[in-house]
Amino acid sequence: MILVVGENVIDLVPAPGGGLRPTCGGGPANTAVALARRGVPTALVGSVGGDHFGRQVWRRHISAGVRRDFLLRTDLPSTLALAVVDEDGTASYDFWTSGTADFTWNGRSLPSVDPSWVDLVHFGSLAAFVEPSARVVEHWVNRARRSVPVSFDPNIRLPAMGDADQVRRRTDRLAGLSNLVRVSERDLAQIYPDTDVDKVAYGWIELGAELVVVTLGDAGSVAFHRKHVTEVPAVPVELVDAIGAGDAFTSGLLGWLTSAGWMRLDRTAAWGNRAVITAALRYASQLAAQACTVPGAP
Repeated sequence: MILVVGENVIDLVPAPGGGLRPTCGGGPANTAVALARRGVPTALVGSVGGDHFGRQVWRRHISAGVRRDFLLRTDLPSTLALAVVDEDGTASYDFWTSGTADFTWNGRSLPSVDPSWVDLVHFGSLAAFVEPSARVVEHWVNRARRSVPVSFDPNIRLPAMGDADQVRRRTDRLAGLSNLVRVSERDLAQIYPDTDVDKVAYGWIELGAELVVVTLGDAGSVAFHRKHVTEVPAVPVELVDAIGAGDAFTSGLLGWLTSAGWMRLDRTAAWGNRAVITAALRYASQLAAQACTVPGAP
């Protein structure tokens, strides 16, 4: 079982004729859905709004097979994001997070993590940076990492997260708590401008991460480990947009390593094997490519 902790977001995606089409999104939710659809047992730890959008989110998780044992239903409104898609298919966002269901974590009890039923804890995105969820999530992850591997996807969204320097410091701290980090080159450019990707990756490894995977858009992906640097090209596709592609990649990477038996604290040494990581990156790249062929998150 993979526990994914984080938010559900309704993305308002440009539609033909100049309108907006609401689609279910949110980095953690997208990752959980992509994992569950491919048969990887997955539960989402988070909250769902009590409005029409919240009901849409709930139906999405039922349809995908995401376990909802730790998904709290509330009377609060859903989090919204306006997606502006560039010519290259990437999106930037404006967020409405104040008073929404996804960020009411004060006093919330998160599940105990037992390796007898949990393979991995995955976290990141807004819930890891926006208070009060950020504080709750960090404390929970710090406890969980003693029992199971932890993966982190920063999914940097500065309009909602705040000052770039503050976000960078928090990203460094959370990367140091994680066994595996998946980050996009575009995310890195926002908080580490004019810094080479390999310098950031090796800095996180020095802080405690074992494997850092950087996605490079149509240039593919590269994994950094103390024993190797492994590059894999992207899968060519007819691009519609790249919304959710990074989350699909993350799901492929985590799902492959978990299904192959390498997602345990006593087996992460296998990540130092270039062949293992190459296979994981290739599978993740295929899922990311498929995500680019549909509008919005798959």
